[in-house]
Amino acid sequence: MRLTDGSLRFSATDLSNFSACAHRTWLDRLRARGEAQPVRFDDPLLELLQEKGIEHEAAYLEKLEADGKRVVRFGDIPKERHHPGEYRRRAAETLEAMQSGADVIFQGTLFDGEWLGLVDFLVRVETPSDLGAWSYEVVDAKLTREAKATAILQTCVYSELLTPVQGREPERVHLYLGGPRPRMEPFR
Repeated sequence: MRLTDGSLRFSATDLSNFSACAHRTWLDRLRARGEAQPVRFDDPLLELLQEKGIEHEAAYLEKLEADGKRVVRFGDIPKERHHPGEYRRRAAETLEAMQSGADVIFQGTLFDGEWLGLVDFLVRVETPSDLGAWSYEVVDAKLTREAKATAILQTCVYSELLTPVQGREPERVHLYLGGPRPRMEPFR
């Protein structure tokens, strides 16, 4: 949740956080408005989990590239550029990549003016849409071994943002789950 141009902007993570704890949402709102600052502590376990999550995501990206997929990569948006103008610019670049028919779009941006989606992977499927003979479905990489409701909710928000961009609702969302044998789990 971010306060930009006098308005709160939400992400799929905000909705997942709300489903887990409404109080967390209240605290996030206070933080976004500058009325409270969370106390930050170094947490080596959290840092390790984040590192492993990034490695899991990178391994899936490497697998896609090794399979010969044409991948368009976007980098992280720097914190100082987190504002609606940048989100719109990145969403336009993501749309260009979709229109080009890329097999995979890594770290694409979806933004409708209020809700923001920073999507791990948009993967091309051969289902017609306004883009052409193809469309895209969301794949989110999760280090966990089993699908969690909050992760599915997050990918559904991304799919809602994706629907007007490509002119059709994706049939599925996918979670690329971790563990000793990473696997893809689709949901209708």
